[in-house]
Amino acid sequence: MKMLTALAFAPALLALSAAAEAATCVYPQAPQSLPNGASATKEEMLAAQALVKDYAKNVQETYLPCLDQDQTEQLAAIDPADPKIAEKKAAVESIHAKKHNSALDELQALVDRWNVEKKAFAEKAAK
Repeated sequence: MKMLTALAFAPALLALSAAAEAATCVYPQAPQSLPNGASATKEEMLAAQALVKDYAKNVQETYLPCLDQDQTEQLAAIDPADPKIAEKKAAVESIHAKKHNSALDELQALVDRWNVEKKAFAEKAAK
């Protein structure tokens, strides 16, 4: 009976492991909030700066290279004899470009917000 139960779950476990392999690139979580530079303390600004730097590093040194590797693997897995090879390659490249650009857009938006708060903090300190 135990053997039958184990055999029944084997296909599900294989499917789960295949899905996990396909989703190896984990999108980094951007800091949810930044301190208001006009009223923040130096310690709050330094802590936020560390979060921004960590996020940028995760995007640039972990997530984007992972996407590139994933794209390379997906393209290599396409059968060269497949009559729809051009369509499949274009689809993989399009999805990769969207993920890549989305990550960079979010990073740039965060950096822009951070720069506004840094400027406000500097102006407050100069008074």
